[in-house]
Amino acid sequence: MKIPLISETNTFTQNYNFKTFHELYENNITTFSYSISATNSLSGDNVKLSERLYIPSKKLRGFERGKVGPKDGNSFIGGNYSGSFNFTTTLPLILDDVQNFDGLFFVDAANLWGVDYDSSVNKSNKIRSSVGVGLDWLTPVGPLSFSLATPLTKADTDIEETFRFNLGTTF
Repeated sequence: MKIPLISETNTFTQNYNFKTFHELYENNITTFSYSISATNSLSGDNVKLSERLYIPSKKLRGFERGKVGPKDGNSFIGGNYSGSFNFTTTLPLILDDVQNFDGLFFVDAANLWGVDYDSSVNKSNKIRSSVGVGLDWLTPVGPLSFSLATPLTKADTDIEETFRFNLGTTF
């Protein structure tokens, strides 16, 4: 939770994130997580575009970063509320003898909604979901992450992204 003590914007953002890890069978790591967020103005003004919420790309694979949710004209403007649910499990039977590779399966679902300055922009209040597979590879230059995802549900305005490559942490 962020409370502005001295601020020109008076934006109040609340977040709740939960993540749990389980070993369902030998050498497997399964994670369940969910996140909810809300941002509002304490003074009754509209929340600035730079302080709106967006769904992080690691919480909604299968869609381009920042290209889901409320859209004003041709611009994705973020929302006042967001929620996500993620399930990821490693597949240790694939590349079992190689220690620096992890195959994984994932299911992501998220929603981004609510715009305080114009109620007609709220037409994108729809749950987006995707399913896919990925590969995490620990290399000498750092961790690499590859994912292939297929959106299951989406809004008409969302922009899909089937393949994603990340260099850096996989958490």
